[in-house]
Amino acid sequence: MMNYIIRPWAIRDLKEVMRLIREAAAFHKALDEVTTTPKNFQEDGFGKEPTFGCLVAELPPGEKTKGGHTIIGYQFHYLSYCTWDGPVLFGEDLYVMPDYRGKGIGTSLVNKVCQVALEKGCSQFRLFSAQWNQPAMDFYTKLGAVNVTMNEHWLVNNITKQNIRKLAEQARQLRSG
Repeated sequence: MMNYIIRPWAIRDLKEVMRLIREAAAFHKALDEVTTTPKNFQEDGFGKEPTFGCLVAELPPGEKTKGGHTIIGYQFHYLSYCTWDGPVLFGEDLYVMPDYRGKGIGTSLVNKVCQVALEKGCSQFRLFSAQWNQPAMDFYTKLGAVNVTMNEHWLVNNITKQNIRKLAEQARQLRSG
């Protein structure tokens, strides 16, 4: 049995979590899409009204990875609202370093974030996964998640920053016109 600690992240974890985010993005072959910085995370995650939370999986004091790190996984989450069912917690990322997978760390991170969901009165915890990432989908299914894309035919649509600006400008023009 491996020893590790699951805890809410702290400002001191920013550099390590950023390292893991870049590792996860590289796994998704999307490293060039990471534009967030530790400063963004500090402002948005630790400000007066944090827009998200993060849990980290940490090795016990005195233990380190081969690369000298102590943080071996993370789970980002944020609160949303479902008009049919009330508060919903979204899991944006769940990542565990490859050498530490299969040891219960991902499950422990999900278990802990489900405690957060209950504390916030959430009716659901929704997780994102790349369609090609079958191991992640199998893991979520094992935990009791249901793929609503397939079962309920819900699709996620995304409006990027460029189009957000365009649409906001159109709204501004309508107000002033």
